Amino acid sequence: MTLLMLILSAHFLADFYFQPDSWAINKYRHRKYLWYHIGVYFLTLESCLILCIPFSEAIKAGLFIVGIHFIIDAVKIHICNRYRNSPRMDLVAFCMDQILHITSICAGVCLFRLPSYFDSAFEIMGVPFPSEKIINYVLLIILLFNPASVFVKKLTAYISSEDNSVSSNTPPAGSLIGKLERLIIAVLIIHNEIGTIGFVLTAKSFARYKQFADQNFTEKFLVGTLSSTAIAMVLTFLLT
Repeated sequence: MTLLMLILSAHFLADFYFQPDSWAINKYRHRKYLWYHIGVYFLTLESCLILCIPFSEAIKAGLFIVGIHFIIDAVKIHICNRYRNSPRMDLVAFCMDQILHITSICAGVCLFRLPSYFDSAFEIMGVPFPSEKIINYVLLIILLFNPASVFVKKLTAYISSEDNSVSSNTPPAGSLIGKLERLIIAVLIIHNEIGTIGFVLTAKSFARYKQFADQNFTEKFLVGTLSSTAIAMVLTFLLT
């Protein structure tokens, strides 16, 4: 599973961290920005594969995964352009997009019979290297930050029936608070301090206490906080 986790880490890095906001916005109108994204995605993926498996296998598996990624993104762009003002469609398209990407990666690993582990060289040298544990932690951190933030943002936009276009501005402080909240929850779970999570949520609620008079804000706050907490807990239990 180590190589699969590494490929998934490369996927989420290329999709959520190495894709500038301008590309994410403009690729819905200009195809060249989709090609820019695909190029960065290919380089990111191949950088991981070439270091871990033979070059020929890395190229074949990489081209397959990137090709499927391009098709999925192109279909998503077509659908979103038709239902651009629908927060529900935006949320569904995002979830289906990531599910299909993950499925295509798993299919590529199985189809090309890529090895599960790539640290045999360290075993031969007698050097202990907990690659699986390290990569799982890296993937957890990657998911807890930008991917989780995007999902929570789209979910709250759907609940409140707001337009959730890519170009909408998210308050930097609110986004950072959500990321730190998920990271703290993950650390508490890893150290078996689950009961302490309540203090984190209480502190966040206390900071927004005066805004609870607005029912719309309260609903968005609860949905965002509970979904963010659930994501942090589920991912931590799965990857640690």
